[in-house]
Amino acid sequence: MTSAGHVDTIYHKTAKGHEAIATRSHGLVGRMRSLLILVDGKRPQSALQALAAGLGDIPPMLAELQANGFIASTAAPAAPPEPPRPTAAQAPATAAARPPANAAGQAPPAATMALPQAKTFATRQLMQILGPTSDALCLRIESARDRAEFVIAVQRAYGVVADIRGRAQAELFGALIEANLPPG
Repeated sequence: MTSAGHVDTIYHKTAKGHEAIATRSHGLVGRMRSLLILVDGKRPQSALQALAAGLGDIPPMLAELQANGFIASTAAPAAPPEPPRPTAAQAPATAAARPPANAAGQAPPAATMALPQAKTFATRQLMQILGPTSDALCLRIESARDRAEFVIAVQRAYGVVADIRGRAQAELFGALIEANLPPG
């Protein structure tokens, strides 16, 4: 946690980082990819730590992303993070709508889950975020017969998480689901 007068590092994606997210290139998967998705050039490290606490120990993960050239840092006075732009709230839903593939159109990375595992993963995330109030959303996700129905159900869940827990929690949920999206 920072206090007035101290600086807090702000990270932004490099060209390599943007490419890794857009094309799923460079083999970045799982928690590291989810954290990279959350790096926006506006949130200080303390806000990223709070937002991504469920991903693990954030400072070493940020250091690894920086060492591998996915992000760069700048120091700025500590301040509360800016509220996300309206399009930021739609980003995970939009990203979930496109099939995962790299620039060469090759198969998705090995960390991509099959639909049954992705449904289980998504419902567990919702239960952790919303508790018993997520039951109807979880049933909708579990009843998805294909990727398209799964994406629609996850988009609805994203909206509910945003309404109940806020945009930051919804972005984390969206990033986690998108990082584990089943193949199209």
